[in-house]
Amino acid sequence: MPKTGPKSIYYVVAALCLCVAAGLLRGVPLLLHEPLIALANSYDEVRYTACFDLYPDRPDEQDPTRNSPAAPYSHYAFAANPAPMCYWSTELLFQAAAVSVYHLQHRLAGTTSFSVRWIGAFKFAVLLVLWLAFSIAFIRRGEPWSALANGLLLPLVFADPADTIYLNTFYAEWTALLALYAVIGLILLYENRAYSRAAFALIALAACALALSKIQHLLLPLGCAVAVLFVDRLRARRRSWQGGALLLGALAGLSVQIVQLRRDSPAIEAINHFNRADVTFTALLPHARDPAATARELGLAPDCLRYIGKSAWQISMWPDAECPQLANVTRVRELAALAREPDLFLRLWWHGLSSLEPWLAPGLGTVEGGDFAPLPREFFSLSRVLSAMPAWRLPPLAGPFIVCLWLMWRGRWRALPRLLLLSALACVVMLATLTITVLGDGLADVPKQGHLIPNMALAWWICILVAAVGRYAQPAQPDRHAFSR
Repeated sequence: MPKTGPKSIYYVVAALCLCVAAGLLRGVPLLLHEPLIALANSYDEVRYTACFDLYPDRPDEQDPTRNSPAAPYSHYAFAANPAPMCYWSTELLFQAAAVSVYHLQHRLAGTTSFSVRWIGAFKFAVLLVLWLAFSIAFIRRGEPWSALANGLLLPLVFADPADTIYLNTFYAEWTALLALYAVIGLILLYENRAYSRAAFALIALAACALALSKIQHLLLPLGCAVAVLFVDRLRARRRSWQGGALLLGALAGLSVQIVQLRRDSPAIEAINHFNRADVTFTALLPHARDPAATARELGLAPDCLRYIGKSAWQISMWPDAECPQLANVTRVRELAALAREPDLFLRLWWHGLSSLEPWLAPGLGTVEGGDFAPLPREFFSLSRVLSAMPAWRLPPLAGPFIVCLWLMWRGRWRALPRLLLLSALACVVMLATLTITVLGDGLADVPKQGHLIPNMALAWWICILVAAVGRYAQPAQPDRHAFSR
């Protein structure tokens, strides 16, 4: 980027002030709305809150882990559970902060029912701190257009209800989004910079946090590390310390997840059972050329075919009770079925992409006390725009892939190395997330499980458009824009 003078700095700071004002105007009303607006289904949340003996405040409920897809709960209480479903995740850091407040409230005022809005406030505050840190860092590096691109992410991406719907919840989706933001932001910030212990540690910690956020993302930072190492090797014929930091953090997080997946725990057992049913009945069998033959290969009885197209929760509270042969469906058999029918994998990808719409996770209530009530119309979301424009749902996702191919084919990556780096990271994030979603959870809940995909695509387009404006705003030095560093 060209050097910035005092006036340029003032313009950037003014633009960032507008961005934070717009972000607050979009995010805070939803955060404070009465009744509570959040994504429902406590069953998906108690696998985390159970680590603290925290459950929805339902005094007459015998089972504290009961699902609640119709509406979210605004208050939680501590309760005993003989078989807690404690799942390790970076999400527990936010929950630990909220639980600390709850214990303090109990000691000082005797409170026994606690507001979920505390965790929403902590999550939003951490976003603002991270956003501000990146904005200041890019300004100090003399990259006003990078700072502006980062600034626009707040009102246009993070403050969209498709993301803020996770704030006042104990879901891990917001934590995963923040971890991915930290990983990519740090890589771009320290791209082509000298080694620094502090920077190395930050990148490694961010990668570890991403791998630990959700089971679905245990390999995602590893893919990002491969992309960074490849781009740097292509450009400088050497290994980058940034890629090494990513690799170290990714392997640390992956190791913990492997240990977790091998735990003899009701939580892990339940996750495996439901995921196996979803992959079998919403992904493999519905899209196989011969469902009956594929069912035999998977070890299923003919009676199980009647559940094709149904998600696990639509079959039974315990799908294996309705189709006992589900226990035969191992990862080895699933991969063998895909190997025998390679085009099945391509069909799963295509239908997975189609199922990303709407961006805002469907099928679950969002208003406390409502009966599967959707997001109120007063809250604008890009998800509604994409839903109303079917022809524009998928093309935006192709942008990073087209740019990567163009840069490599035309040899332009030498002049635009940062563009290649950002595009390669976007490709890895979208491909890895979609693959692990359709193969790990089927097509039962793609918008929620694959929520990083539209976020990554939208962030990529914002960066591309801002960089393009920045390049043509400095015609005298076109080789020194944001993507040529």
